[in-house]
Amino acid sequence: MNKGRILLKLILDEIDLGKLELDTFSKRLNLQKRIYLLQLTGIDLGYRYNWYLRGPYCPSLTQDAFLLEEEISAGEEDYEEYKLNSRTKKKLGKAKEIWKAPNAPSIEAGSWVELLASLHYLKHIAWPRSVSKEDIFKKLVKAKPKFADKNQLIEKAWNRLGKFGLINNKLCGE
Repeated sequence: MNKGRILLKLILDEIDLGKLELDTFSKRLNLQKRIYLLQLTGIDLGYRYNWYLRGPYCPSLTQDAFLLEEEISAGEEDYEEYKLNSRTKKKLGKAKEIWKAPNAPSIEAGSWVELLASLHYLKHIAWPRSVSKEDIFKKLVKAKPKFADKNQLIEKAWNRLGKFGLINNKLCGE
């Protein structure tokens, strides 16, 4: 098990995804979006994202996750010799707060993290910073019609990102 996958495993344990399950699309989507968001806290795992149908996507994360799953299934336990430091754990705690789903019965956790990651990606990576919030919302709905009638939810997601300093390209760990 290489050091990158050891770190990934330790982080997955800390964010309650330690039992790596990649058997469904929704589980893989959830992993992708959570890692995208946690990297925004200043924990750079080296994963770089492109836009895909369901928002930010990193092929190398998928590859590493499947390799990690195989290594764990084969009995490799190299990760047990390592621990995350308190600074990293604090940043992971912030990440958990970022993606904590709001009290809204119309959204499930997977869609919520997809919405958060997609809004951030559209605002800071896909389009110039001069694009207005309203234009970002329109681009989001065009790319993801399932959010078309969810204006209040989109606004909540935008505000959540702003609360953690992620709308103006600041790290929430600063």
